[in-house]
Amino acid sequence: MKIAVNQFNPLIGDIEGNSAKIIEGYNKALEDGADLCIFPELAVCGYPPLDLVEKKEFRERVKTASEKIAAVTREAGLIFGTITEDLEENAGTGIYNSAMLCFNGSVQFVQNKTLIPNYDVFDEMRYFESAKDVDVFEFRNEKLGISICEDIWNDADYWKHRRYIFDPIEKLKDKGASVLINISASPYAYGKRKERLEMLSTLTRIDNFPLAYVCCAGAQTDLIFDGASMCFNRKGELCMLGKSFATDYFIFDTAKEYVPVTEVEGSYEKEVLNALIFGLRDYAAKTGFKKALIGLSGGIDSALVAYIAVEAFGPENVRVVMMPSKYSSEGSVKDSELLIQNLGIKSDLVSIQPVVDKALEMLNPLFEGAGEDITEENLQSRTRGLYLMALSNKFNYLLCTTGNKSEMGVGYATLYGDMCGALGVIADVYKTKVYDIVKYINRDSEIIPRNIIDKAPSAELRENQTDQDTLPPYEVLDEILKMYLEEYKEYNEIVEAIGEPSVVKRVLKMVDANEFKRKQAAPALRVSTKAFGYGRRFPIVNGWRKNF
Repeated sequence: MKIAVNQFNPLIGDIEGNSAKIIEGYNKALEDGADLCIFPELAVCGYPPLDLVEKKEFRERVKTASEKIAAVTREAGLIFGTITEDLEENAGTGIYNSAMLCFNGSVQFVQNKTLIPNYDVFDEMRYFESAKDVDVFEFRNEKLGISICEDIWNDADYWKHRRYIFDPIEKLKDKGASVLINISASPYAYGKRKERLEMLSTLTRIDNFPLAYVCCAGAQTDLIFDGASMCFNRKGELCMLGKSFATDYFIFDTAKEYVPVTEVEGSYEKEVLNALIFGLRDYAAKTGFKKALIGLSGGIDSALVAYIAVEAFGPENVRVVMMPSKYSSEGSVKDSELLIQNLGIKSDLVSIQPVVDKALEMLNPLFEGAGEDITEENLQSRTRGLYLMALSNKFNYLLCTTGNKSEMGVGYATLYGDMCGALGVIADVYKTKVYDIVKYINRDSEIIPRNIIDKAPSAELRENQTDQDTLPPYEVLDEILKMYLEEYKEYNEIVEAIGEPSVVKRVLKMVDANEFKRKQAAPALRVSTKAFGYGRRFPIVNGWRKNF
């Protein structure tokens, strides 16, 4: 069977636009002589549609669009993701995440999603019911076993511990499926592509199935979908691999011999850098921004974000602003100027000191009797935020925040200051990994100046300040944060692994105490298995560490 795999980039809610892309892809598959053409999960409406699903008019438009798509089909089959309803059910939502198979001008078969995820960034149980059953469909001398994303992530031969008791793929096998089709919208995290390869290879080898797995490519706010659709033969060998971080189209012939693909994922630095560039570019395209704005401090974080913005927008569409105060070092400005020259971007230099001085003059009567503290430091950061937001408003720039995951984790950021912005470009990248990515960028030539990499990190909000005045060394901090944030380990386990009880205690308290900041932070492009935002939900007010 010749299967046309359409790894496309939908826009959530753009039902007409997504439908046009589906029809266009199907017509190309017809021209290429494909037997079957497949598109990703919820292709008609985009994934994840979230509370749009609860709008009756939205669901009706999805239904109408799906019927129109079915009406244009001819002899070749078309499978795409959509929403269906069973209005006669007397319990639950009656709404399904569905795969629709169409040919000869009508809908021929519908398979609803069985395993409805309810963890991390997935909240599908809020909207969708589980399929009542799974079945195969005979088409062109094959029995198609159609599944949707999570349905294939529960194989007992691969997972030591499974999330679900029921395995829809095993049921399809029992019903005689000869070819597996999985339509997916699986968000990116580094390492997931390799895991996907190992899992699907195990499944196809042991169950003796050829498999066409299609995933979407694009960014939906904080979620990045990397594409990398995979097709396997009965021996569990990866035959075809879609492009990473790009749309793609290719034909997989289940009867053809292929040279197996063995490499699916590069180094952390390469993959995550590409993911962030792709995520920023697609976010801007879908929200209508054509230009980016970054506050350039002379530090490594803002330098990295500036580089990513240049790769996403082009140097002619990136503007950076240097905003020194009396505490800013001469080196920070010079280092920034060299970076600006290397990147070929627009820049401005404007001191925040006059505004800070005037604000303090006005506030001093109200501050009478209170000594200087972090308030005066935050005032500087908030002045910079004022400048950046004004420029963003005036010239319609997408303001990119520059805080990393380490800083966001412990709250080493100023609310309404350096946290101002529309998108947290590196907010899911630890500080130590920032250095690794920058070294990767400089692998052939020095793009980000060496002085920026070598200098001690500093917010430069007081005399001779460094990050390590407040924080443990980033190597230690990042190890603690990874265990706490991503592995959900607690104090005793972390201390057992790295020692330093007092440091661990201080870091965990900082993380918990700053939940209120993260609730107000810009969405963070997700490149790990546990990012700040929708997939990590903790109460702001809680007494978990009251007696800690």
